[in-house]
Amino acid sequence: MSQLHSFTGRYFPKRPKHVLIVEAKFDGEQLATDPVEHTDQPEFATELAWELDRKALHQHRLQRTPIKLQCFALDSVSSAKENIGYIVLDLRAVQEKKQAAKWYPLLSNKYTKFKSEIQVGVVLETDSKALVDGFKAKENITHFGLKMFLCQMNISLVANALF
Repeated sequence: MSQLHSFTGRYFPKRPKHVLIVEAKFDGEQLATDPVEHTDQPEFATELAWELDRKALHQHRLQRTPIKLQCFALDSVSSAKENIGYIVLDLRAVQEKKQAAKWYPLLSNKYTKFKSEIQVGVVLETDSKALVDGFKAKENITHFGLKMFLCQMNISLVANALF
């Protein structure tokens, strides 16, 4: 099970009548957070997940399949969607031990004066579960988690890697 959770941002401008969302793209699948207030320190509380087996995870690592996180501002009145910036995460960096979260500056940042950043940490966890959705599952289920922070905000993105 792959996880992106608890992410925070910093150095965002305050924009009334706008909300922020983060879209995560991996292997052709796109997931998004719930909209949050566009503040200098946005706070997300969303969980997103991808399911992968061990072979698929290994293949994605070999092919260097990225996880791309795009930040958008949505106008609450007109519903216009504006690209703020993005970061790209390397799946090969995921390890079995917990790592300290790192700040990543948004690339192609629309807010050049603010240098907006997202804090991301990555971890690979192993669980033992007997049942998943009523079906007997394999004994070891491995979770790789990406912890992200948009300056004092909490977001959960979950990508599942079943082993």
